[in-house]
Amino acid sequence: MKPTFRATKRSQSGVSMTMLMLGLAFMIMPIIGLFAFEIGRLQIAHQELQSVTDAAALAAVATLTCEENTDPEAAHQDAIDTAMNLFKLNSIIGIPLTNATVSGSMNANPEPGEAVVYFEFIDPVTHSVVSMSDPNGKVVKLYSHFGASPAFGPYLNMSNFVLKTISFGAVPTLDLVLCFDTSGSIDDQTPVTFIKRSWDATLNKIVYEVPTGANGVARGKQYDIMKPGPNGTSLNGVYPHIASDAYYNAQLWFSEYLAQYYGVSGLRSLGGGAAEAGSPPGNYPPGTAPTYPGWAVFTDVVVNLDGNNNFAGFNGNGYNFPDVATMVEAARGNLENAGVFNSSKANTAVSVSPSSGYQQAYFNLAKSKLQPLQDAKSAAQIFIDILNTDTDAHFGFVAFDHQIGSDPTSVETRYAIDDAAAYGASTGFPLPVVPLDPTAGARHFPETDAAIVSCVPLGGTNIGAAVSKAVDELTAHGRLGSKKAVVLFTDGQPTYGGPLDGDPWGNARKAAVKAKNAGVSIYTIGLAQNPDIVPGQTSILNDTNNNETTGGMAAIAGNGGTFSLVTNSANLRRVFEQIARHLVQLVHSD
Repeated sequence: MKPTFRATKRSQSGVSMTMLMLGLAFMIMPIIGLFAFEIGRLQIAHQELQSVTDAAALAAVATLTCEENTDPEAAHQDAIDTAMNLFKLNSIIGIPLTNATVSGSMNANPEPGEAVVYFEFIDPVTHSVVSMSDPNGKVVKLYSHFGASPAFGPYLNMSNFVLKTISFGAVPTLDLVLCFDTSGSIDDQTPVTFIKRSWDATLNKIVYEVPTGANGVARGKQYDIMKPGPNGTSLNGVYPHIASDAYYNAQLWFSEYLAQYYGVSGLRSLGGGAAEAGSPPGNYPPGTAPTYPGWAVFTDVVVNLDGNNNFAGFNGNGYNFPDVATMVEAARGNLENAGVFNSSKANTAVSVSPSSGYQQAYFNLAKSKLQPLQDAKSAAQIFIDILNTDTDAHFGFVAFDHQIGSDPTSVETRYAIDDAAAYGASTGFPLPVVPLDPTAGARHFPETDAAIVSCVPLGGTNIGAAVSKAVDELTAHGRLGSKKAVVLFTDGQPTYGGPLDGDPWGNARKAAVKAKNAGVSIYTIGLAQNPDIVPGQTSILNDTNNNETTGGMAAIAGNGGTFSLVTNSANLRRVFEQIARHLVQLVHSD
């Protein structure tokens, strides 16, 4: 009987153990299942948060690269606003992010169901965090925090979890060279007045006569006075005047050219040459210089500072210019002090009092009135400003007339008033080239901006030389992986050849072929100041005919380049901005 008793006892013990294990399993397994559910749910929430943060970072970068804001702080704020708008359109594990906010700290601790985002802008060169007002903030870094409340937290003794993600977005990389036309025609829309300044022995004073040329009284826009062909006139409102060019088309004779030709003293001064301040008029005393009766002779060209065809007076920079006579004497330096004022005889005809700085004030004001040059400068400055704000851009710059320079300090030497008569100071006028630099952070934005500002009207038009130089810079100094482009602005068409071809047009087209082979796009802007030049500009600059011997430079180069024809310089800003936007979108897609 004893064995039977023991078997029964062991059986009862085994059953008890089994029941205990089953009981524990029924208690623990649901907890494990709920815990696994919560872990999986949190993983999904974290993945969703990462995706939303990535999208917001891309939206921030896209905003930086797709607007026309030149204020870095405003651009960065717009990027934040766009990123947050997109962020709020999403949800995390079914919880809308509508009430998400921007945090002032990267270590936020949001309540359950809430989300906060912290933004940083980073300099890609120094890798340091910069302020929103710093244009070097090219990298956007987002910290996102979401308060995730476990669905079965009360049953599992689990509290709120803060999910954290980080995402980066960087603006695209662009290497750009701007080729900027500084040929003589770039100020043809400037209102000027031609003056024959001479001594009147009867009135015992200087008189200022406006001569009448082949196209009428010589005041108004340079183009209307000269009525040149499609390529415009080389005569300029400020130094270098290239005064003898007024004879072509308008038959206006520069007095010192005639004096040189006839071997006599000229009307500008007895001494002639560079330093005129204080010199008396050339025919004072009476009879010491011919006045060339019957000839359309002029001694001076001044810019109408009020912007009108018929000057009516102007006050600017603290100086008064009540009439043309005052502008003439200021330009000559005869209003700097009482000594030169009296010795030049300006005191016989000018009502203002002499004052130091009159000459510089006149030239500063005159340069600001040159058109279409000033519109082109303003548009180009806004253009590079947009790209500097929107992209990681490295800039180069090539100013060109019939030649190009070699560095930022390059100049073209000319006589300030006339080369044909070798009259005025022999002066170096800016013809800058800003080279590209692949060194990290060497954007050359301020150098390019300064180069644009420094440009003055000079001579002819060698488009091929400028574009060839630009392609050389992009090839030799462009960064690995960057988008490379040339932007060519001109108000003319090729008139000079070399170095690729002696024929000006062939030279320009071969430069475009060179760009094509280097993978460089060319964006061409043709400013047509008169309808006669439109066919020529369209032929050489277009983006539709890619034939290497008959086509347009934008089309020949390919790689996404475009051609823009502008008939009003006031529209240059819009066109430059469109190109900036196209460039940014193109480089961003790459």
